[in-house]
Amino acid sequence: MQIGKTAQNAIAVMSYLAECYRDDQGLVSSQNVANARILSKPLAAKILTTLSQAGYVRGSTGPGGGYALAKKPEDIRFIDVVHCFEVKNQIMQCPFGHGWCGNHDPCPMHDEIERMTEEMQHFLESNHFGAFVESGSSSKRPDPQES
Repeated sequence: MQIGKTAQNAIAVMSYLAECYRDDQGLVSSQNVANARILSKPLAAKILTTLSQAGYVRGSTGPGGGYALAKKPEDIRFIDVVHCFEVKNQIMQCPFGHGWCGNHDPCPMHDEIERMTEEMQHFLESNHFGAFVESGSSSKRPDPQES
């Protein structure tokens, strides 16, 4: 199973907001999110907007505005965020396509790809952003104000 770069970046953004949730930092600017996860500000803002529209992030504009999680981190699974940026059930497909690898005559790698896809699906469904609240990882992250 392969997750696209935007979905990977969205997981990074959400992990930062979960760390800030633990630290009770309130709203965090898109610039701070971008700096903390080494993303461009426009990309971070685009991801935050999509996550806000999906109901996982709340945002406030103007002076003192920013973003925060809209739900408890333990209520947001990785798969929820991935589905905001990837088509459901098409996260990993056989590289040979249906022309060769249909259900009737699978390619030699079909079973292994299917197994890996199921494992990744299970991982994304079983893990949530509460892990970033519990891990204390914010003490290891760079201060986005210093970037």
